[in-house]
Amino acid sequence: MRMQRPWSVFAVLLVFCFVLGAVSARADVYMKQKKHTGSITMMGQTQPEKDEIIATWLGTGRFRMDRDNGKSSIYLVEKKILYSLDHNKKTYAEMSLDFDKTVDQALAEQGEEGRKAAGLMKGLTKGMTGGISVKVTETGETKKIGSWNCRKYLIDRKMPMVDTTSEAWATEDLKLDYSLYLASANAMLASHPGFQEMIKEMQKVKGVIVLQTTTAKMMGSEVTTTEELLECGDKTPPAGNYEVPAGYTKVKGMKGMN
Repeated sequence: MRMQRPWSVFAVLLVFCFVLGAVSARADVYMKQKKHTGSITMMGQTQPEKDEIIATWLGTGRFRMDRDNGKSSIYLVEKKILYSLDHNKKTYAEMSLDFDKTVDQALAEQGEEGRKAAGLMKGLTKGMTGGISVKVTETGETKKIGSWNCRKYLIDRKMPMVDTTSEAWATEDLKLDYSLYLASANAMLASHPGFQEMIKEMQKVKGVIVLQTTTAKMMGSEVTTTEELLECGDKTPPAGNYEVPAGYTKVKGMKGMN
């Protein structure tokens, strides 16, 4: 297994970790964010820092993220399936968010390196789905970010293999319903220990997070991500927004999850 594979799965895990605290939604909400991810070295490999613009669509039981590098992700809640699209190559990969199944798939496809990375990912997912704890602290600090009146929160998430600390600024100027997004996340992780408590704690963040700086620590490595909301509002999605486009070729296994 080449090192891109662990990075790919790790990136997926971080997306869901961050997005749970980043947005509130009702069908369909369109959001555009500017994101900066710092460099990180893990397992002897270095991922350089990068800047990107991310467009996100949130609907009932469905989620789409478009990156400015020509790649998209589509998550269907009930099916627990994540599609990774490469618009430049017109290809797509399919990933089950039953992570044990996904890791076993990687094992079957790759040799000894795959076995090592699979063990790592299984440990990570067990960390995500058991012993989860989140603490939200409202600081009382306020400031204006763009045209939004914001309040500062500190969000600490602890898991056996990954800890994240976020400084988040949220506004109540954007009147969106938080319940839909929580329902989508609940459908994915409801059965896991500590999840209901995590949801309850996250509800202490009032409104929509418009600026968030998150530091994630894993296996002695650390990466900092900053996300800034540029646009947010109701919008009618294009036809087929949550489907794999016709004519795209399926890439076997996880080879398209870069």
